[in-house]
Amino acid sequence: MVKLKEIKDFLESLIPLSLQDGWDNSGLQVGWEEAEVSNVGFALTVSRAVIEEAARKGVQLIITHHPITISGVKALIPNSYPALLYLELVKRGISVYALHTNLDVSPYGPTKLIADEIGLEGEPIVEKPPYGLVGSLKEPVSQRELLGKLLSFLPFDAFRTVNYRSDEPVERVAVCSGSGASFIDLVHGRAQVYITGDVKYHDAMKAFDLGLTVFDMGHFGTERLFFLPLKKLLSEAFPSLNYLVFEEKSPFEVVRDA
Repeated sequence: MVKLKEIKDFLESLIPLSLQDGWDNSGLQVGWEEAEVSNVGFALTVSRAVIEEAARKGVQLIITHHPITISGVKALIPNSYPALLYLELVKRGISVYALHTNLDVSPYGPTKLIADEIGLEGEPIVEKPPYGLVGSLKEPVSQRELLGKLLSFLPFDAFRTVNYRSDEPVERVAVCSGSGASFIDLVHGRAQVYITGDVKYHDAMKAFDLGLTVFDMGHFGTERLFFLPLKKLLSEAFPSLNYLVFEEKSPFEVVRDA
């Protein structure tokens, strides 16, 4: 078996904790570094369903993108959230390691994954930290073709668009996985289409008035595939471990029969 410390040290050698934002809580969330690990699972977010699946399948370590909390826990009692998650994890002996904003600004993050899939050759939207990417596609496409490409590989979420013009050609694109509405001002004038998630009403109105097309592919949709580069790297470094991806779906539903 491999010790948790070995996995932790390997991940931090590639994606240092020093890259994370000051408000973030990346790193070891729950667990003992000397614990032995044979089964590793990947989940975007720790939930009760993920913990139950981990327990059923004998997973000792859950690697996530989202920390269990970034605001702290004042009491460990079962009727409080997210305290109940910590209690369940400790009771079942399951460790959790999170790579959040340090992964986002690394070459292994979900933003880079999306950019590579659509053929975007870009530079950071924000230099320090290097959040998001903005640049040119290898070949211009229509908005319809770009959206179709995204739909072909991103997990389903409640997708939305602003200023969608299906036949308009696109060459300059910006990408920020997760929640990137705060960068609309920086993207405007540098890209024709902005791919992100979690766009609120007033942010959408800003983009609308600025004439910027936004593809809101959801927080879940743009980050769910975070595990792909990590799974490959860990499989090469620790081939004796078993790896699985937990069943997850967006908490948002599109109701069609109301």
